[in-house]
Amino acid sequence: MFELLLTACLEAEPSQCRTERLPGAETLAACREAARLGAAGFPAHFEVQSYPCVPAGTTPDFTVTEIAPGVFVHKGQHGEPGPENGGDLANLGFVIGPEAVAVIDTGTTPAVGAALLAAIRAETDLPVRYVILTHMHPDHSLGTAAFAGQGEVLAHHRMGPALESRRETYLAAMSRMLGPHMAETAIVLPDRGIAAPEEISLGPGRALALVPHPTAHTDNDLTVLDRASGTLFAGDLSFVGHLPAIDGSVLGWADLLGDLAAMEGVVRVVPGHGPVALAQGPAFAPTAAYLDQLIRETRAAVAAGTPMLEAIRTLGRNGDYPWLLFEIFHARNVTAAYKELEWE
Repeated sequence: MFELLLTACLEAEPSQCRTERLPGAETLAACREAARLGAAGFPAHFEVQSYPCVPAGTTPDFTVTEIAPGVFVHKGQHGEPGPENGGDLANLGFVIGPEAVAVIDTGTTPAVGAALLAAIRAETDLPVRYVILTHMHPDHSLGTAAFAGQGEVLAHHRMGPALESRRETYLAAMSRMLGPHMAETAIVLPDRGIAAPEEISLGPGRALALVPHPTAHTDNDLTVLDRASGTLFAGDLSFVGHLPAIDGSVLGWADLLGDLAAMEGVVRVVPGHGPVALAQGPAFAPTAAYLDQLIRETRAAVAAGTPMLEAIRTLGRNGDYPWLLFEIFHARNVTAAYKELEWE
């Protein structure tokens, strides 16, 4: 017997969430189908964050939700890396095809990556053919060591050099924040960089479209579209709940979001942080609104001769969306936006 662990949060207040244990079904497949239908019909003022099926009476530490046939997502926690979360911060996924598996992002540590690999092995014994990294940030890429020998590591063609240049900085920062959780962590660079859109195959009827993007969230963002299910893994081009963090170009990111929101063939989007899946519009609208406000107010501040330190204290603080981790990331974003826009 399987039960459903459904977590939902208020759309108007992402920090207000509840998890309920609901009846599932006799079989895992039947439970997952019921879970998908139930999540789709949840009240509109809630965002369903995850809905994994688990053996009755259990609450695993690491769960995955099947958001479409053969497409699984693990929901990361909102927060900075720390012992209390073990670096389990980003949404991670995998797609099972007729012949092989593709992994999309690997987490902050080898332990998180190993938990993801264990979740894959609980679903299939097919080989992992590809490990795809959506960008260089530690919460999405430092768990790759757990997949040694498991498949070809793919990423944006600029990710390898960017990750190599930050090797010591990332390892030192994550070791300071995570302590023993970072034991045996090693930087794993991509085996191959993606410089133009291409498709890879997991067997007949299961193609993944990889698209490297111009500088946006970072200078090495890559999206992954599972054509069979219409599932777009957006990486950190989409933040929901967790405040976006600019490490590339605020203008480039704002421009790209319009293209992603209009991309054809997309049924659902997996954000880098937030619910395991959302419709295309809601997946990108919060980030777009935040960036648009930041651009507008920063341009006005530059035109008025407002000093950067004053801009950091005042800009972008009257938005409608109740972002989590606002005080941690917003000042950095204003600084990045001001530096970019003052030379327009």
